[in-house]
Amino acid sequence: MKVIGRLPGEHSCVSLVWAVLDRASAGWRGFTMTADGLRLLQDLRRTILEPPPQLQQPDNPGAAPPDTVGAVA
Repeated sequence: MKVIGRLPGEHSCVSLVWAVLDRASAGWRGFTMTADGLRLLQDLRRTILEPPPQLQQPDNPGAAPPDTVGAVA
């Protein structure tokens, strides 16, 4: 029996899960990957490994910063 140590982050956990599924899928009988299925997996991998860029705040000098709390009556 093998014991897996604590994973330091989400990336290493996803990598481990991906490797286990990849190895397990090699033994599945009759399971074939279509071009569309491979494209979806590549998109998912890209989304996980390359997070989207940060959204820019609108340039509105009169607006209060988003972390400012005002009084409500």
